[in-house]
Amino acid sequence: MLLLCTGAFFSCKKQNANIIIDGQGNSRQLEAMRSDTFTLQATTIREDSLPGNNLRYNLLGSMNDPQLGPVRASLYAEIGMLEPNNNFPNTVMPDSAVLYIPVVDGLNFYGDRNTPQGLHVYKLSSTIDPAGVYYQHKALNADKSLSSYYYGKLFSGVYDSVGYGKGKLELHPGLRVKLSADFAKYLMQLPIDAYQTNENLKKYFRGIALLPEQRDYAPGQGGLAVMDANNVVSLGYRAKIMLYYNDTSTFVFTFDGSKAAVTYGETGPYPAAINAQLTAPAGSSFGTTWVQALSGLKTHVRIPHLLNLVNNGNVAINKAQIVFHVDKSVSTANLFAPPRLNLFQPAGINSRRNYLLDDATLSSFGGTYNESAGTYTFTITHHLQNILNKKVFEGVEQNLGLYLAVPADQPVIGARAAIDHSKTKLIITYTKPN
Repeated sequence: MLLLCTGAFFSCKKQNANIIIDGQGNSRQLEAMRSDTFTLQATTIREDSLPGNNLRYNLLGSMNDPQLGPVRASLYAEIGMLEPNNNFPNTVMPDSAVLYIPVVDGLNFYGDRNTPQGLHVYKLSSTIDPAGVYYQHKALNADKSLSSYYYGKLFSGVYDSVGYGKGKLELHPGLRVKLSADFAKYLMQLPIDAYQTNENLKKYFRGIALLPEQRDYAPGQGGLAVMDANNVVSLGYRAKIMLYYNDTSTFVFTFDGSKAAVTYGETGPYPAAINAQLTAPAGSSFGTTWVQALSGLKTHVRIPHLLNLVNNGNVAINKAQIVFHVDKSVSTANLFAPPRLNLFQPAGINSRRNYLLDDATLSSFGGTYNESAGTYTFTITHHLQNILNKKVFEGVEQNLGLYLAVPADQPVIGARAAIDHSKTKLIITYTKPN
């Protein structure tokens, strides 16, 4: 029996492969129908609160995105000690102090890595609770009475070595900042009990805040580095502050790990074209929308006529995929599309919060960037079937659309992308019981 589909919002195509009910002949086959012309409405909205701690890596840097404007990522981190010392010589003058944070191998920068950047290093005046959640849009407090300043590339791409004890310590490529003489003296001359335990240290020195300057970059200048503030693989790789004294002695302060390292992101002000979408009335739709890291922007996609599929009774969705195309005209070698995107369901009609789709637990879910095609493809079979089932069996309306967003983690990257909705397609293959 041929299923007739009404309405101008989609077309149905008969598939070669039919679904056979066991024990029945060809005369009782259920035909698989395919629709790929659903009306889709899309707009750019602000991202909701994303976690800034408990991430594998942290972002750091400042840039001027030629499409989205200023972007900045700061890093806060609590500090501990490699080897507490009950008899630390806190009355002597230090020789120097060097802050070091390794850069991630591989996908470690977004933007122009050759743009010099200004970076302030302050004391952290807020305590980071390792059991707490810190969001990327919430700044922590920094004590600016004690500071150091760095100007240059965010990291060196070569292996290097520094003095350590009477020898040398090999350092992975990364950021090296010589702290000011006052900062070194402060670290050297804390009360004697501060060097005995990490708990005591935090009474006097909670950690550091690394705040990039928001400089007047030309469009395309600056960038965001992916820093590994959390790894403890080896002393040469580990993020740390090396305090030098008595010519040959070194005391090492280390970072306390992902629970005590927080990325703080600032995006905007946005250009007029972006603000037009952010302030557009409900139901507006745009041909190009945006996704952006650091709790910046995400895309809301609506499927207004989805429930027409069940006007005459429920259907069984065999497979549903949505394919997003990147507008490559605004991508460059430095400003590339994110390696992966997430797809979520809104938590409510007017909520920017979201939660995972049922399909997200499956290996076939997708979301990885296909560079040759310029696409992100997601399988959303279970999600759409749940929406239809809720409507048919419970009378509940859950057709709230989808949120397309840059992940906060896996990978950590300061990326963005423009989505071309003239090419976005929702493809559904389904059957209707006789």
